[in-house]
Amino acid sequence: MRTVYAQSSDIRSRSWLEYRRDMKKKAIAELEVLPFLEKVLKERQGDDGLRVGKHGGDAELWFQASGKGVTGTPDYLALSGDGESRAYEFQLAEKTDELKFFDFKISKVGKKKPGKPRVPYADREFFYVIKDKAQYAFITPQWIADNGRVGGVSAWGNRDAYRVPRRRFSPMLMDGGTDLKEVVAIVDDKNYLLEFQAEFLEREKRELSRELLQVVDEERLLTIVPRTLAGFYRVCLLLDSIGKAPDAPGVWMVYLISFFDNGMKAADFARYLYALDFCYFKCRQVKQNERTVLKCAIKQATDYVGRAFASAEGTGFARDPNDAPIDALQQIMFSVNLLEDIRQDAVVEMGFDLPKAKKIFGMVPDVAVWADMVRSARQSSSAPTAPHA
Repeated sequence: MRTVYAQSSDIRSRSWLEYRRDMKKKAIAELEVLPFLEKVLKERQGDDGLRVGKHGGDAELWFQASGKGVTGTPDYLALSGDGESRAYEFQLAEKTDELKFFDFKISKVGKKKPGKPRVPYADREFFYVIKDKAQYAFITPQWIADNGRVGGVSAWGNRDAYRVPRRRFSPMLMDGGTDLKEVVAIVDDKNYLLEFQAEFLEREKRELSRELLQVVDEERLLTIVPRTLAGFYRVCLLLDSIGKAPDAPGVWMVYLISFFDNGMKAADFARYLYALDFCYFKCRQVKQNERTVLKCAIKQATDYVGRAFASAEGTGFARDPNDAPIDALQQIMFSVNLLEDIRQDAVVEMGFDLPKAKKIFGMVPDVAVWADMVRSARQSSSAPTAPHA
């Protein structure tokens, strides 16, 4: 099942979970870069009182199915010690060695008024980061308009953009040093774990598909018992796959929460979180009793994750005997990925009194250690084979 979820730079068909994963990549970079940007601006302006915060439609929530989070507002807002403010538009490039031009969206460079030429914004700057070289630059919209030319960009569906030649842009770049290199490293690690965790659901779908095929090919009986977590989870997975939802998702959610067990294995916890995510995001309004139960469920799940990482020496997560340690780690990461989305949405959209997420995978201690562990496991002969779509 595919639905079109809006994103200003990328409107395409994808599932709800795929959309949120794509949006989370943007959020990872923006939230990790924020402290570095604040540090550089303090030094640049000689203002220790300066503060930088996320801004715009996705300041608090990195995904919104309605598309209302897509705005023309810049990504950051810096407030100086004397109360003056300035906005910053964040732009990230993976590699630039082969680039002949540095491209900027026309709508972000200037505002167009009917019957008049486009006027570059004066209240903001672009904060441009090049990951592979750990370099950065501050570029004003006026500078882009003066040094670029409008042309189609093939990577953006041939949409028009301001295209600044490499020879003009390169002198603007500055070395970010060790601080920016560390930011780039954690962004890479978190994106790696984001892709790693997504493979769990693909494997689950293949297993369910295999069992469904056996019903015909081998005349095996497939039984789904909704009075168990496994059965409830399978119903949610099937409904989600065909784009259907229960008539009373809040009631389903309350029923599902009864399956939670502090001692459940990582795989069951991942399936529980998937079913909770499925039911929760079908509820755009919740009754008081459902709010109480949901808040308890979020706290229980958060505590479970905390205990899992606290007790995991190596990859000592509670796991099924048939699962490898790396599988259990993937299941925990999958659960964290869903849990932080549920919790953030509950805070922003439902008004829950819970801590807001300050960073993606903020519940995961020592992200670099876990990312390296996954890379090492996959390089060894015992690593699980990466699934293919």
